[in-house]
Amino acid sequence: MIMKYLISLWMLLLSVSSFALDVQEWPDIQEGIISIKIKEPLHRVGYTVGDKSERHVEVTIKKPYVLIKESLPIPGYERKYKGQDLGIVLDAMKHVLKEDKTSSTLIMDLTYQIFTNNVVAKPGFLPAEYIRVLNPNDPQKKVFKYRIPEYQIAISPLSIFGAIKIEQDMSPLRGVIFMDEKSPIKTLKISGIIALLSLLGLIYIYSQYAWLPNARGVFARTHRSINKMKATPVSIEKAITDMHRAFDLVIGKTLFTDNLHDLYAKNPSFKNIDTELREFFKLSTLIFFNTSNKKYDHDEILKWLKDFSRHCRDCERKLIVDKKSLVAGLAK
Repeated sequence: MIMKYLISLWMLLLSVSSFALDVQEWPDIQEGIISIKIKEPLHRVGYTVGDKSERHVEVTIKKPYVLIKESLPIPGYERKYKGQDLGIVLDAMKHVLKEDKTSSTLIMDLTYQIFTNNVVAKPGFLPAEYIRVLNPNDPQKKVFKYRIPEYQIAISPLSIFGAIKIEQDMSPLRGVIFMDEKSPIKTLKISGIIALLSLLGLIYIYSQYAWLPNARGVFARTHRSINKMKATPVSIEKAITDMHRAFDLVIGKTLFTDNLHDLYAKNPSFKNIDTELREFFKLSTLIFFNTSNKKYDHDEILKWLKDFSRHCRDCERKLIVDKKSLVAGLAK
């Protein structure tokens, strides 16, 4: 445990003291100690300013040599070539170090971004990277470097030299512009599902079709029948009689204003239209037991009965009835 601590401390001090040294001053590790596998980008040409390119690198280091972690590539570090900025920067680096009995494997995913361009195509390269290793058992603690080779690419201009409109440049050497379709497609599917459920809900609430769930209820049938009637005295009497029959079927006995609680016990949703229920019984008394010669507006009464039967149908389906649509004071 103490030995590992000392080795780590030595490696840290060594890396700090040598930070300013040129990487070229370290000697190369001898062949056979380190092996490498690189998965290069899919294409070499067609890059332009702003594009990104990725390399997958696996470096295997035989023991007793170990990696100096402080020598890993640093994202954002500006590279130079012949005294000039290279224009290609390491944008991100992810790494994993796996250990076994005979070796250690460094797995790196390197992402480079291009910040250079020209009026004509020019060569470029994903820069070489250097890592350092040492043998902890070596009394001198001598440090060696290993070079991860560069990868040459071609950087294209944004448009053909002299061209004004870039949309007219259809060069096949330009990289294909890909669009991420996953997020829009996911949003479209979710929106479609919500729209479909909303449509089904509206159909269920407002539709007159008998094949819908709970659409074969007694008030659903009565509402469909009343909705087809014309404004005549006979039709109004039949509509009121049909509503009385529907209430009687629901509670199993004749419904009056003094036993409305039996209806509410069967279906509490009818409490929401209590004022209309009481108005209905007043209207029924007025139509069947009217002793005066007063004439009534049959169109207005039938319209009210259609709305009332629809409200009863909605209560039967346990839907919320808008209280603003309730009308009282018709029976006078």
